[in-house]
Amino acid sequence: PRDHVISQYFHCAESKEHYYTAKFMPSLDEWLEAWVLALDNETKAEENEKFKCYDPRNKQTSFVYSHLANDEKKDLETLDKRFEVIAPFERMDTSICVIFIQFSGRVPDECVCASEREKNRNRNSELVDHGVKHHGSSFVTTAEQDGMIAKITTEDVMLHKYTNQLFEKKLKETEEVYGITVC
Repeated sequence: PRDHVISQYFHCAESKEHYYTAKFMPSLDEWLEAWVLALDNETKAEENEKFKCYDPRNKQTSFVYSHLANDEKKDLETLDKRFEVIAPFERMDTSICVIFIQFSGRVPDECVCASEREKNRNRNSELVDHGVKHHGSSFVTTAEQDGMIAKITTEDVMLHKYTNQLFEKKLKETEEVYGITVC
């Protein structure tokens, strides 16, 4: 969740695709503080529309659970029922393999650890940077910034935990059924 919030900020502040929003973006500290103040205050949230940028308050959770009925909970069981396979972004390569295997019933050589094709696979060779200089995974934040991000992503942190648990379960099932180790 931390990397996602930082990525959202720099996408609006630096991206060629959002060049028109950069002039509305304050410093990272000011932007985070504005969203912390808007946690339980929709008037403040509406004021933050002046940034012409994302609302980072539990953005991932809002997206993943957007189609829930009012009586459904934002929990592990709901995610498990809703998604055949769900995985955290940092496990992208492995999750693509698991998804392919789950839906096709075939195991590509590139997905099996220690296979010759897997050893030669160039992972993340075509990362898209959207024209930004700073990236969520490499940008060094202060303790204060991390604290503010933690406040606006409490639900996203739980979602990330659930996603990891469900993906590990699905990965283990796939490996057991097919007798392989997925990379």
